[in-house]
Order: sequence, then structure tokens, then C-alpha cells
Amino acid sequence: MKEDIHIKSLLKIISEGIYEKQHILAMSLLCAVAGESIFLLGPPGTAKSLVARRLKLIFREGKSFEYLMSRFSTPDEIFGPVSISLLKNEDKYERVVDGFLPTADVVFLDEIWKAGPSIQNALLTAINEKIFQNGRNIIRLPMKALIAASNELPAEDEGLEALWDRFLVRMVSNCIKSESTFFKMIKQKPLNTIEVPFDLQLTEETYSEWQVKIDDVSIPDDVCNVISYIRKFLKEEAKKEDVNEMDFYISDRRWKKCFHLMQASAFLNGRKTIDVTDVPLLFSCLWNKAETIPVIIDIVSRSITAVIDFNIDKQTKEIEGALKKNSQNIAQTSRVADDEYKQVNYFYYQLRNHPNGKCLFFKPDYSHVEVHRSMDGILFYDQDKKAWIVHAIYTGTPYDYKTKAGAKSMKVKLTKCQGGIIINGTAYAFERKSAQDGLGLFDNPGIIPANVATVTLNIIQKDLRPKLAQLQEMFSKTKHLFLSDDDLTVVKKYMVNCDKRLNELQVKATNAESLI
Repeated sequence: MKEDIHIKSLLKIISEGIYEKQHILAMSLLCAVAGESIFLLGPPGTAKSLVARRLKLIFREGKSFEYLMSRFSTPDEIFGPVSISLLKNEDKYERVVDGFLPTADVVFLDEIWKAGPSIQNALLTAINEKIFQNGRNIIRLPMKALIAASNELPAEDEGLEALWDRFLVRMVSNCIKSESTFFKMIKQKPLNTIEVPFDLQLTEETYSEWQVKIDDVSIPDDVCNVISYIRKFLKEEAKKEDVNEMDFYISDRRWKKCFHLMQASAFLNGRKTIDVTDVPLLFSCLWNKAETIPVIIDIVSRSITAVIDFNIDKQTKEIEGALKKNSQNIAQTSRVADDEYKQVNYFYYQLRNHPNGKCLFFKPDYSHVEVHRSMDGILFYDQDKKAWIVHAIYTGTPYDYKTKAGAKSMKVKLTKCQGGIIINGTAYAFERKSAQDGLGLFDNPGIIPANVATVTLNIIQKDLRPKLAQLQEMFSKTKHLFLSDDDLTVVKKYMVNCDKRLNELQVKATNAESLI
């Protein structure tokens, strides 16, 4: 059976009767296969312990260990009592570990932060190296995953940082949000014992084979580029005023584990290489405090489109720089005569390529608009002319905006440029009577290279749009087993925003090109 089909079948079985926790179950299963530990933050009664019990079922002859920690918990209660007979008869200090953490495949420790220093130290080695020092002997632990839970995060300055760092995946487990789902849970009859079919249970042999195959999953450069942006944004966030830089600190060990988790994800999704759809798993791996979760989600999401976004910013600056340079030279270039522009109703110039459709600029206002600084204007829809109208607002304006503007109106910023007008930073050319009439923006040799807008349009069509389309297709078609609908929705929103910015850049470049 293929790995993705196998895991999908397991998830369906162990999720039976559990509501709004499917994502936590899926991530816990991923952690178990990857050999990582997971921490669940949430109030009592939100199915945290049930996750561990269900997870045990996927392993053939799997054993589990559960314990509720308190300040008075002792190592004996977690790792097993000291053998009195061995101590008395053979002078050996060893624990009877059968039935305790050292023999369990899946471990659940509730109220983990109440563990004392001696338990914490033993857990550090158990989680990181999968070994337990039992007297003079070292026991190799069969533990696939340690699931810890608490309704609070570890207190600061109490020596819990090292243990906290060992939990790669951190998730919030809340009460059921949906009202209909809540009552569905209320009306549900007690579940029979969940049974995983024998042929679906993971054997030690299969588990070991998977570990080798997971390590063989390749890590492509495009994913590394996304991670580079995440690291860059994390550093920028840590340097902000009133921010504790440790809130955004990720150790090299943690980054190594993050990549291993993505390798496991790719393998269990039936792939031999990580791809960008695995990156949102980091939503649950990079936060250190609950209040930073939205920031981490933002950083990871915008890093996925960062290559495109940075190119958009670069090309936008080049277009705007060209417009500014051209504006500074308008006074030194020949002026196009009024009669070389097409005029509508005697008093208007028509703008090319305005996104709202037919748009007219009030001709007498043009002499009042300045080159070096913007001035206020108004854009409104004129029902009589069936067109949008742009007016400049200045002292002595010969126009009654109050009676004409109506509901469809908005304030805009206007700046003069050669051959047209800049509205809110976007240049629009005036329609001409002839395509060869007069000089347009970028036409004057020695002022601005004429290919700035054309080059930008080529970059958009041949580079940026294909990259964005590829990302959109990957996330729209993915059947990723470990991403929730919420995860996908968040990432898609960032891609929609990227698409919007790309469209705005294309409008700017197209209008700039039309002024040539």
C-alpha cells in the first residue's frame, strides 16, 4: 500500500468521533512517524489525552504511557520504581521499567511544566536521543512520540527553556467552536473501542524502513529560498522595539528538525522531495509564545510569495523613479499643444487604461496641478456623461462637487507628468489625436530609458505571473494530509494579495508604456 493511502486510511479511522481535532491528530501522527514530540496548549476537557490514546492504536502491539504531573511527582512514577531485589541482592540500582515511559511507543504527559528537575533532565535525554540511563545500562526507547499538554506555557526563568525547545510542534487545542458540531458531539452515543485493521497497523519493520526513506527525501533550492526569507523576517521582527528577541529565536537544532518534519510530510504524502506546500507546517513549529502565533503565521505565509513580492517592489520603484525623473524634466521639454490631445465635450481629456473604464480629466484643472508635489483631487461618477470624472481641488475651483459628486466619489492625489496625469501614484496617459503626436513620458532621450515600462511588463509576463500561477496551482490542487483547511485558506489569501499587487504593477507599467 502506498504511504499516502496508508496514512489517509489511518487518519480516517483514528479520527472517528473526534470533532475539530482532526488537524491535531494528523500532526501528532506526523510527529510519531518523524520521531518528534508535540506540545498541546489548551484547557482541560479538549481531547488532548484522547489524541495520545488514538495514536497508540496505529502501532502493532503498541504500548502507551499516560501521567498527570504534579509538583510532587517523582521519577519512580514516570520511569518505574527502583528494583528492591536487585539493590538488595546484587547491589544494582536499576528501575523496573515495564509499564512505564521507557517501554511505551506513545507517551502522554499532562501538566508537563510541573515536572521537577530530575524528571526534566531525564526527559531531555529521552526526547532528544531516545535513550534512558537505567543504572549502568542504557535502554533504547521504543518511543515514537511524546505528547505533552498544559493549559499554560512554561514560566520564564525557571529553567524550562531546554525542555520547551525539545517540543518541535506546538498546537493550540480549544473547545469546539461550531455550534452545530458542538451539539453533534453532545448527541453522539458512546463510541465503541476504535480498532485499526491488522494490515494497517505499523510494524517496527515498516517504521524502520520509513525512517530510511524519509532521510532520502530531497530538499530543493526553492524551499531553501523560502526558509531564507522566513529567517530574514524573523531576524527583522526580533530587532523591533519593545520585542524580546528570544521570542523569535530558532536554534540550528530546531531548524534541522523542521526540515526533517517536512521530509516526513513529503514522504507520507507520496513525494520524494519537499515542496512549498510543506512549508505551512512551520505555523506550528516556530512560535515561542502564544501572542506571537499571528506574527509567525504572517511571516511564513508571506515568505512563500516573497520572491514575487520583492520583484514587485523592485519594479514598482523603477517605474515610480522613472515617473519622478520625468516629472522633474517636464519644464525643460517641449510642451504638447492642447489640440494634440483628444477632447471630450470640449472640456475633458480622456485617460487611457483606467481600471474603472471611461475616465475624463477636467482640462482647465491641468494648469493648476503641479509636477513636484501632489495635490488633492476628486474622482466621481457622472451619470449624465456615463463616465468617471477627475477634478483637481484648489482655491476658486469652478465646480460644485457637493451637488455633482454623489455617493460614488473618492478623494485622490494628483501629480502632473508629461503627456498625462498621475493619480494615487499610477500614471495615466491622455488619449491623443494621433499616436505619433508630441512627446510622451520616457520619450525624451537622455531623460529616462524608453524600455523601463516594457521591461517591467516582460518580467511580469515571463517570470512573476508564471511563478505565482505555479504556486496557486500547487496549493489549489494539493491533497496535503497534514494541512488544515484553515492553513490553506491563510496561504491562499496571501497569494490573492500578491496577485492584486501584481495587477496593480501591470496597470502602472501599461499606463507608463502608453505614455511613450
